[in-house]
Amino acid sequence: MSAAVPSVPSRRNVPLNLHAAPRGPSTIRSRAVRAIAPVLLVLLSFATVFVHVPQHQELSLVDEWVYIDYLAKVPTEGVVAQGEQTGTYARTEIFCEGVRSVFGPDPAKCASAEDGTAPDAAFPNAGKNSADIYTPLYFVATWGMAQVVQFLGVDDLTEAARSTGAVWLALGMLFMFAAMRRLGVRREVGVGIAALLIASPTVYWSATYVTTDAPSIAVGASLLWLAVRIVQGSPGRVAFVVVAVVGVLLKVQNIVGLAVAALALLGWVVGQAWAERSSGPTRLHWVRRAVLSRETATAVGAVVAAVAAQGVWLAVRAAISIGPSADQGNGVPVSVRALLQESLKFLGGTDIDPTGGENVIAVVAAGVLVGWLSVAGVLGVLAVATKGSPEAWISRASIVMAVLAGPLLAASVIAVTGYYFKLPPRYGMVMLPAFLTCAGLLFSRRRWLGWVLTAVGIVLYLAALVTQTA
Repeated sequence: MSAAVPSVPSRRNVPLNLHAAPRGPSTIRSRAVRAIAPVLLVLLSFATVFVHVPQHQELSLVDEWVYIDYLAKVPTEGVVAQGEQTGTYARTEIFCEGVRSVFGPDPAKCASAEDGTAPDAAFPNAGKNSADIYTPLYFVATWGMAQVVQFLGVDDLTEAARSTGAVWLALGMLFMFAAMRRLGVRREVGVGIAALLIASPTVYWSATYVTTDAPSIAVGASLLWLAVRIVQGSPGRVAFVVVAVVGVLLKVQNIVGLAVAALALLGWVVGQAWAERSSGPTRLHWVRRAVLSRETATAVGAVVAAVAAQGVWLAVRAAISIGPSADQGNGVPVSVRALLQESLKFLGGTDIDPTGGENVIAVVAAGVLVGWLSVAGVLGVLAVATKGSPEAWISRASIVMAVLAGPLLAASVIAVTGYYFKLPPRYGMVMLPAFLTCAGLLFSRRRWLGWVLTAVGIVLYLAALVTQTA
């Protein structure tokens, strides 16, 4: 009987990170010190949401109208069918509140929406809900959390649901910080980068309005953290698959964040097997070790399970369809040039374009810096990381998916909707945790540089918090 093939990864095979924090005896004081940064990140996340949300006077231009319609139908329908018309709640909201940077409140149309006399043609997309491509998972979770917020005193469903963005944002910051710390990023650098990200337009639009983008950073960060845990020999394989499936069901575009983590994990496994090739009984023994490792099964299994889950949803969507999807009028011809443009969209530009009253210098500066850090971090770590280290493979996976994500998402959009439209940069925000983790590694190489980044991040965060208006 042949010996069982051992799993490739092991702690002794992981190249040491020179900046990794030492693990000394655990004391009450040391635990308290370690808790300061995570607690601060939670406070920063909740503060930005609870300061901005009450200021919102109009709906977000990023499809919030159809999202709140889906949300309002959770307790009665559970799911929005393809071709379904929007309900009274959303129709009243759009004309009574207006859409930011598009049109203001319209009292006459508001009254007709409230009494149900407004014709379908008066509404965008002829009154149809275009969010039918999404599973109900995000909306059910958000509705459930919104009930808690309403119980605490916020009567309006839309405002309560917007407030739940604090939970998604805090989870994203905590998982990103945890991934950074496991790779040796200094605490102050992790806090500074998180503060910059929270101050950016990406977070402003995704965490303070009702949108399926809200969980994306948390999904990308948790997958990255689990991948790092796995290569460092800690448990996480089952959780990686579960988070992959849940993340893609929350929003199908999150699959590119899964691809970054899975590709990094696969690359690391292959690299470890290749490094040990001389110890095998045959020349190609390393291939067998890589293919049959538990880590390879985890990465591949997660992708297959997530794609299968999304396939099941598409079958359900087709089965409950009551008509054609809404014509949003944004279809454009697909071409080689268009796909090349999509391939250059995400690495330095996952932000939502500044519009309306959001064009405040602190917020724009934070958004620009996040883009610069993403590019510098991925390319910098690609150049200086220790050969075969986890961070080397994270940077490689990041740059590969930054280039491939656009064309792959475009192809999936065509497959699901039947037409192509120019992808918004926000579809790439799920990759930001990986990009910014690379930046954290780079800035941790010089202590003074890390403190400068921290100071800039906190200052811009505070500036965005006090100057932003809606």
